[in-house]
Amino acid sequence: MALLGTLKGFGVTEIFQLISQQMKTGALVLSSSKATITITFENGIIVGINSDQWERDPRADVLLKAGCIHEKDLKAAFDSEKKNSQSWHEILITKGQLKKIFLERASNVVIKQILLEVFQWREGSYKFEDWNTEHQTMLTCHIPTEGAILDTLRIIDEWPTIKQKIPPVDYCPVTIIPITEELVRHHDLSEVDLHIYDLIDDKRTVERIVRESLEPPFEALSSIVRLMDIGLVEVFPEGATDIRDTSIARNLFISRIRKVALYVVLALCVLGLALFGQPRVFKEIVPAAIKSQLQNQKVLAERFSAKMPVPSRTSTGSYAH
Repeated sequence: MALLGTLKGFGVTEIFQLISQQMKTGALVLSSSKATITITFENGIIVGINSDQWERDPRADVLLKAGCIHEKDLKAAFDSEKKNSQSWHEILITKGQLKKIFLERASNVVIKQILLEVFQWREGSYKFEDWNTEHQTMLTCHIPTEGAILDTLRIIDEWPTIKQKIPPVDYCPVTIIPITEELVRHHDLSEVDLHIYDLIDDKRTVERIVRESLEPPFEALSSIVRLMDIGLVEVFPEGATDIRDTSIARNLFISRIRKVALYVVLALCVLGLALFGQPRVFKEIVPAAIKSQLQNQKVLAERFSAKMPVPSRTSTGSYAH
């Protein structure tokens, strides 16, 4: 049964929820002034995405910008694709010019960007029909629809806050403090956070880090902001090595000052106890008052002994008898 209507009366979120709950199989075509997006479902799960704006596989451009493949190798792969049954990415993987994991990451970037785009459409039309649509540029995937809805809505909700903290894209993030297992546990850093941290040096700009990470832009930018908020990373204008080195030196100096201050406070506490607490260790082992009492007891014992009658030898003998 076909479903159709406008996005003003029935939003993209509601459409996806209906398809997921009823476990429908077919193609959903979303049209707006910006693009026409086709999303195929199988038993309510997203299994393919296509856009009429794609002149070629969008993953190729993502991989090129990330520096994962070379332009000449990609061109040769596209030329070979026309002559045989292998796709361009299968050719590059076979030749060792592309890693499969990079292709999977590029697919994730493209899919999440498309979903983020269509979920924000407020005008346009939709049509769902119970048949599969296959297209040469269809990007295959396997994404639970409910998970895609929640993840996309989370991004839309968090983006305004993250956007305010994003540094200029031509600035260079620099690591200030090394990451330790304790910091990872304390701040609950994710794999994406650690991945972004590993890419940060004094040469890569924010824009370059986002491209080379092969993470969805929102996730990569969120990680940069998170690392900055924690204090592990700072950003500086590209080429501002003097400012960067001064900031790093300042942070190291402050860190050392804090450690020294801790030891100084402990030392002052001990000294205060010694001067004002009058602990026994700094005085006589036996206080004078106790010594006086002991001496008086000794004198009394000697006087008492002197007054006691001493038994005579005779008496002693008679006792023995």
